[in-house]
Amino acid sequence: MEYGGVQRPLLNPTTPFRSNEPKEKVLPMRTDQYYGLNSWARNLVLATQKVEEIGVRRFPDDTIEPFIRSVDVPVAKITKIGEIDSAFMPGMKVADLNRYELPTGEVYEEYIQAQPWNSGPCSYIALKDGAGEPVRESLWMRKPMA
Repeated sequence: MEYGGVQRPLLNPTTPFRSNEPKEKVLPMRTDQYYGLNSWARNLVLATQKVEEIGVRRFPDDTIEPFIRSVDVPVAKITKIGEIDSAFMPGMKVADLNRYELPTGEVYEEYIQAQPWNSGPCSYIALKDGAGEPVRESLWMRKPMA
């Protein structure tokens, strides 16, 4: 078979690939896996609202141009309260853990609900309410974590 003008032999799919190059030791892949919040929790704490920004742009030649634009901004006030460290790369973080303050006064904090191992830790995040109790709807079910 020819590819880009180069003749290449057809390999029988049942025959293992053979190479004349020296064999290298192949290590199994290991990685941190971040699953984050479930969809119910994301919809609650990461909701956005559309607002109008009104301002001016000042250019290098000192001309000014007014503008109005619509942007999406978070509804909740988000504060970092911790982080998840990598199991394999010291000093590297996988993700932040956050606190969410909603306009209604409700407060939620992220925590690691479970970290099963599948070629590395799989971080499933859930929410605790202001009293420190897990929010039932934010919990991951066992089946997706399997």
